[in-house]
Amino acid sequence: MVLDIIDEPFVINNRSRNKFPLKIIPYVGCKAGFKEIFDTLIPRLDQNIKIVDIFGGGGAFSFYASNRFGSEKVTYNDNNPIVVNLIKSLRDDPIDLYRLYQKHFRESSIDYYYEIRKMDLGDGVQGASNFLYLAKNAFSGKIRFNSKNKFNSPMRKGSQCPRLALDSLVYLSKTIKNLTIANKDFRDFKHTQNSFLYLDPPYLNNRNGHYNGTIDLNDFNSFLRSIEKGNMVLLSEQNKPEIFSLSKSNYRVCQVLLKRSLQYFTQKQSQEIIAFNYPLNDEYEYINRA
Repeated sequence: MVLDIIDEPFVINNRSRNKFPLKIIPYVGCKAGFKEIFDTLIPRLDQNIKIVDIFGGGGAFSFYASNRFGSEKVTYNDNNPIVVNLIKSLRDDPIDLYRLYQKHFRESSIDYYYEIRKMDLGDGVQGASNFLYLAKNAFSGKIRFNSKNKFNSPMRKGSQCPRLALDSLVYLSKTIKNLTIANKDFRDFKHTQNSFLYLDPPYLNNRNGHYNGTIDLNDFNSFLRSIEKGNMVLLSEQNKPEIFSLSKSNYRVCQVLLKRSLQYFTQKQSQEIIAFNYPLNDEYEYINRA
């Protein structure tokens, strides 16, 4: 069954015009540039509705939701303990995270990068600072791990280590001060009810090497069937909506055309879909942000 495509928002993932952008690392697939999309497609929520970011990644959606609805309503989840540790350290200890990153900034070199890559990345603020340094200096913003969950992205070439602004880091930490942080498999949320669930899974059928472990389509669709009846669901993906067996009577779909900046490189135009199973508060508006 082919779902109706209702509109084509156009987004450019460029640097935020805000003084304090809601982003910490250049995660591939990062939704930091989707603010206007989310503003339009996420309705005003009742006070008792919780928001769960099932595939949290670099945290951009959780940062957005915390900023708009209050972090006490939001749960960030990711199955990678290294990424989760970074978000926890950002929330709980931004000053030390900044201080340790500054040491990396001063020492940064090709040899230094590969020495840090051998170190622990998932234990406390020291591990978080190690990972943050690697993420900000990785080639094309690839946050990539091998089968043993060891970070294995090469260093980008020809540029200095990016600076980190303390005031921006502290602002982001305050934004998520009451954020609930989980390190679970997505299927652990299958019994969730009366919540707003954002699903941005590692893109299925993806062959560009940006993800170390994609999920099984059948497992994901089974999970989607278990949560879509009792929750508001917003799904972002790169594939055609047909592969998710979305009910035409329950879902609306829009296409997102974008020029995605990976880190210091902008690839050619690509396309994603956003599907949602709830009515909007206001009439859907065409989004055009050039």
